[in-house]
Amino acid sequence: MFTSATPHPVIPDAGQERSGLARFWHQVGPGSRKRYALARIEAERLAALRHEWQEACRHVGLGLMVYTPSGITVSVPRVARADLGPPVSFTVQLRPGQRASDFRGAASRLALALGVGGLRVTARAPGWVDVVVTDPRFGYGDGYRDDGPDDRRRPPELRVV
Repeated sequence: MFTSATPHPVIPDAGQERSGLARFWHQVGPGSRKRYALARIEAERLAALRHEWQEACRHVGLGLMVYTPSGITVSVPRVARADLGPPVSFTVQLRPGQRASDFRGAASRLALALGVGGLRVTARAPGWVDVVVTDPRFGYGDGYRDDGPDDRRRPPELRVV
């Protein structure tokens, strides 16, 4: 990433090396406001997902008690990366002492706490898991919102702003 001439940093396309003038044009030229708006929306959705995940982990007991001089804190697994397009999927860094099987066992309770139909948890590497939002009851594989005009019963959804 490079230093931005504007208040919000813009990451250019990976693999492309740009000159200083090209980077400046990418930051303030045509379409820059739209790029900044989309980046801001994506950051807000990621923050909302992280908050919901933290609350769900605290609710189902996947947080670890940490005793500090200022009091007791519950440390929960951290969402490191997220793909918010259908299907919603994210990578979680586990806390010390946790295993992927802990999350597989709590997947149904986590799904209820998040308000989705189901979660598929797979081990990625030691200390990491991949979580994918699924909804097999309604035939949807993503738990994505459908705001149609009709009053049909809708699948549970992961409400990310």
